[in-house]
This record gives sequence, structure tokens and C-alpha cells, in this order.
Amino acid sequence: MKAFLAAVAFAVLAAVGANYVLNDRFQTPSYSAFTTEGSRLTDPGSNLVGY
Repeated sequence: MKAFLAAVAFAVLAAVGANYVLNDRFQTPSYSAFTTEGSRLTDPGSNLVGY
């Protein structure tokens, strides 16, 4: 039982750590990440057609 609780605690800590690293460190909005000649993405609020 102790091994199972340790595994659950490790899984929760690993999930929280991965959430922190992936969300806060590596993600950027698409309109700022892809700013090359081939793709011109603007702020998502300004490119909606009629909505």
C-alpha cells in the first residue's frame, strides 16, 4: 500500500511539474511564434470574418 501511495504522489508531483514547465516556459501564442514571410498571423480578435 505504501508503494502505491508513493507512486500516486510521484505522479501528481510529476504532472504539476510538467504543467509548470510546459505552460510557463515553452508556450507562446501562434501570432507571435510564427512571424515569418510565409505566415502572417495577427491577434486572434482582429481576423474574424463577420463574427
